[in-house]
Amino acid sequence: MPGIDLHHAYPQLFSQSEAELVTSLQGPAATVRPRHKLAQAGVSVTACSYLLEGFAGRYRADHQGRRQLLGLLIPGDFVDLPTCRLGHSDHEIEALAPATVSALPHAAISALRQDAPDLYDKLWQVTLLDAAVERYWTFRNGRLTGRARIASLFAETLVRQYARGLCGLNGCPLPISQTDLAEACGMTPVHANRMLGELRQERICLFLDGRVEVMDLPRLFRQAQFDWDYLYLPPATAERLSQVAQGGAMTAPQGRLRQVAAQS
Repeated sequence: MPGIDLHHAYPQLFSQSEAELVTSLQGPAATVRPRHKLAQAGVSVTACSYLLEGFAGRYRADHQGRRQLLGLLIPGDFVDLPTCRLGHSDHEIEALAPATVSALPHAAISALRQDAPDLYDKLWQVTLLDAAVERYWTFRNGRLTGRARIASLFAETLVRQYARGLCGLNGCPLPISQTDLAEACGMTPVHANRMLGELRQERICLFLDGRVEVMDLPRLFRQAQFDWDYLYLPPATAERLSQVAQGGAMTAPQGRLRQVAAQS
């Protein structure tokens, strides 16, 4: 099966054998197009989805159709694991880019309670980790300034992917539109564009063509007031980040900088 398994997504939580067992319970992988709905609010389901490749977003919309992006799902995340107990999702989830998912039947998860109770408990620990990220999103949009919100989202996305071996510390994929970014940070697209310009001009980071390029990681962390404690990272990863956060600037490829300058 393509994509990342649970052992590589949560190396401190799932063993390789446990990841292989979960994979054996999943259905065949399916690729969906961008903006495809992976879950619909209020619709009963009998399986949850595991994101093997690609990105997805959680959102709700008001009565005028204005959306608030509630969370970002990266490879290695369960899309809607709580539906195993709740029966349906209370929000919409859609692919933000081409994504590959596999279904894990609710019945198979329930059977683990008897057949593999330790693994069953670990799956519910995943929901607690997801809840920790969601709490931080509430803090971010409720307390941080506009520029810090964007910097924090970039830092979080980078660190989450880095911890799974999906990117280095000089940049990461983030295949979302500027409108998506504004919705995630609770601001208008115009305001988001202005904040992106400031981060670029100060050579902290740039956002272009579905990717974040980091020019100065320590400054990005400081601008974001970023503390990764809520991500519950493996100790070695957290230690590495602490070391890098105290270091010097990281330079983005000059070609990317020239490309941005030409568009400014």
